[in-house]
Amino acid sequence: MLRILSAFLLSVIAFAAHAQLAGISNTDAASGVRQALSDGAAAAVAKLGVENGFFGNPQVKIPMPPALRQVEGAMRTFGMKKQADDLVLAMNRAAEAAVPEAKTLLIDAAKKMTLQDAKGILSGGQTSVTDYFRRNTSTQLTQRFLPIVKKS
Repeated sequence: MLRILSAFLLSVIAFAAHAQLAGISNTDAASGVRQALSDGAAAAVAKLGVENGFFGNPQVKIPMPPALRQVEGAMRTFGMKKQADDLVLAMNRAAEAAVPEAKTLLIDAAKKMTLQDAKGILSGGQTSVTDYFRRNTSTQLTQRFLPIVKKS
């Protein structure tokens, strides 16, 4: 999800780079970054937080974790393909169920962004949005997602 937000913001930045930005103040630029991130978070949650938001999208579909890939291979070898497929489906359904929990946290993090944070995002490269959200929401996201994932 954070990769989608990063891509969204980078497209906004690329568009803005072609515009005449000399007259825009730092405050207005930071406000624009905040708004773009808030809008991007809402759009990402709307796209991913539905059935097949993860599972039906090869770009974000969650594969079997590396630690379980050998087990998955053995399951498939011994005729347990359906169970292996069901596990991958369950992981993706858990992500789809958990994503709506992120919306408020991501939007709040965007609103609390400082001018320095906004400058860091604009000059920080392709992972700057992901890095910003990871620093500012990782603990809270884990706390909100873990019960949903465990339940699934």
